[in-house]
Amino acid sequence: MPYAVRFPTTFEGVFHRRENRFVVWVAFGGEMLRIHLPNSGRLRFLRPGVPVRFVRKPSEKTVGRLLMARDEGVWVLLDSSYAEAALEGLVARWEYRYLAPQPRLEGRRLDALIEDAFGVRPLEMKSATHVEGAVACFPDAPSTRARRHLEILRRTRGVLVFALLNPRARAFWPCRYDPEFARAFHEAVRGGLEVHAVRAEVDPQGMSWAEEVPVYSTS
Repeated sequence: MPYAVRFPTTFEGVFHRRENRFVVWVAFGGEMLRIHLPNSGRLRFLRPGVPVRFVRKPSEKTVGRLLMARDEGVWVLLDSSYAEAALEGLVARWEYRYLAPQPRLEGRRLDALIEDAFGVRPLEMKSATHVEGAVACFPDAPSTRARRHLEILRRTRGVLVFALLNPRARAFWPCRYDPEFARAFHEAVRGGLEVHAVRAEVDPQGMSWAEEVPVYSTS
């Protein structure tokens, strides 16, 4: 596939357990490795025995960084920094002009400033890995940060993009795990918030952006 971003060399192991939000143990080459997990989500599909791939990146406390895990036969990207690196190319799909990364608004850092017929606007991208059936959802746990970002976007005519990093996704809606976000999302969409959800294709070499999928709100 033509990659939007390529991954560094990865190694395949087997997930053993999650020590905390940001550290996991992975079986590899007859030993257990302590690996950094760059994803604070619940990741309910990340269970003992699941194949995972990691990048060797030694630090004081860990020996690598978890990149992806298998979910029902597909690789799911867990490190959203790669999706963020491919954001500038993605926004051209909607004829936005990418102006700058990580602007600060109201004391919060968002992902980008873009410009279109409505002027200069903030854009925030949220990565979704949780899929039920063929529907991705976000967030997979209560997230005050996500709700605050949503409120900023509402007030500033911003754009919200969901990067669906689980290739099984064919649609998107807000997760039931954070009913406050779901309610706020519904109100924002009803009020005209511009929302996109784009499925990613993922393999051990890299990721690419596939089709935009339907976004459903809840009342």
